[in-house]
Amino acid sequence: MIKKRSFWISLCLVNLCLVAFFGFTLRSKILFPLSFLDYRNVLSAHSHFAFAGWAGLALMTLLIYDLLPGTLSEKKIYQWILGGIEVSSLGMAFTFPFYGYNAASIFFSTLYIFVAFVFAFVFFKDVKRTNYPFVLKLLSISAVSSLLLSFLGTLGLVYILGSRSNDAILYRDSIYVFLHFQYNGFFTLSVFSLLLNYLVKKGIGIDKSARLFSVFLFLSVAPALFLSLLWHNNSLFYILAAIGCVLILIGLYYFLLFFRNLQKVQVFSSGLAGTFWLFAALSFALKMLLNVGTIFPQLGNEVYGDRPVIIGFLHLIFLGFLSFYILFTLIEDGYFSREGKVIAFPFLVFSTGIIANEFFLMVQGLGILFKTNSKAFPWLLWGAAILLFTGSVAIAISRLAAMQSENKKL
Repeated sequence: MIKKRSFWISLCLVNLCLVAFFGFTLRSKILFPLSFLDYRNVLSAHSHFAFAGWAGLALMTLLIYDLLPGTLSEKKIYQWILGGIEVSSLGMAFTFPFYGYNAASIFFSTLYIFVAFVFAFVFFKDVKRTNYPFVLKLLSISAVSSLLLSFLGTLGLVYILGSRSNDAILYRDSIYVFLHFQYNGFFTLSVFSLLLNYLVKKGIGIDKSARLFSVFLFLSVAPALFLSLLWHNNSLFYILAAIGCVLILIGLYYFLLFFRNLQKVQVFSSGLAGTFWLFAALSFALKMLLNVGTIFPQLGNEVYGDRPVIIGFLHLIFLGFLSFYILFTLIEDGYFSREGKVIAFPFLVFSTGIIANEFFLMVQGLGILFKTNSKAFPWLLWGAAILLFTGSVAIAISRLAAMQSENKKL
């Protein structure tokens, strides 16, 4: 089981390098006349591969090998599932940049959805067979359910492409449904199911604040969707969004209690892992507050109408929350250790790139709002993309070096 987990995790880190390379290419396309590249096609490759090849594969791997007992995670079908996720992800990565939406890229996108449904079917059955605490089952099952619900947005986009419709409302709604159930559902619920499972394995257990936080986090997912749909100016949507905000705030309160309680206990084996957990927790809290803030029409309209702010918010969750958490888990599990030590430099470069990317995107967004935008921002964001790509490659190399060190001991 350990070797299989190690293989898929190592592959995820290679995929992260490719995601960062696509991001660097997009930033380069803005600055340089790369006429042989179509920006929209590369953007499609970047987003699809980030969701499938990095986030999807990493979370499914961790859910299988960390959450499920060894007798269940050893089932051969999980190897086929993860293999199918990787094949479909690479297929999207190497078709979208050159062809955009065509038969090949749509085939690999459809394959990913099909494999995800197979994963959900098998995973649900196995989780139900465990004797885990209620909140662990609640978070893990609702996380994977959210992944499936996000494909409703994909279905809307497929309809638009197939019918060649110009329905801008359906297009916008489809995008928001997909993003909401991926970011606020699949990513967020998976992370906290894995964290609580980690605490159980460490013998710390799940305290009352963690249980209540989990319940309110789960309850907030469905009504919080309507925070993204307030532009419809529908009274019912405002009521549901307000309910979502209340649930988010209650959940955030219990999260802060949970976070405070964790700080009192010696949970993490290394300072670097603890730092990454801190960054992930802060990113999550900020994400929750920003979600609530969008219920105010003026702020919500400015945010959803401001491209740098939207990109910054999405990257806050994807990089600041999800990627920091995954790397925290891998550091804690010793995936980068050589003779008991972890070289911090690759992680310093990558985390600096994340922080710089977020800072410049948010300042650029404010600059557009206050008419103080500068031509320097594309260059600054290009620099941040270089740091992210360099850092991701250095992290993958660090993992390779750790594997070689492990093999020498055998």
